Amino acid sequence: MHFVICAFIALICLITAILFTEVFPKWFKAVLALIGAATSGYALAILIRKIAIVSKAYAKPELWSTAGICAAVMLVIIIIATFVLKKKKAIE
Repeated sequence: MHFVICAFIALICLITAILFTEVFPKWFKAVLALIGAATSGYALAILIRKIAIVSKAYAKPELWSTAGICAAVMLVIIIIATFVLKKKKAIE
């Protein structure tokens, strides 16, 4: 259930950032990106942990360290996607 709640919050942050792009200032969009990356990273960490528990293929990872790594990866993906979209918009 925690996975679903965190994924829902991350999607709400993403939808809000997309729908109100011109309305919000840049600092608020950055805060939305941080919140979205943190919650989606935590959701991925919960999913990885549940898969490890159910499959018993490997040891159960620590939740907070896995969440930190996943949140950092999600933030990097968001930054890369932002730069790619800006370049694409500049070309057109």
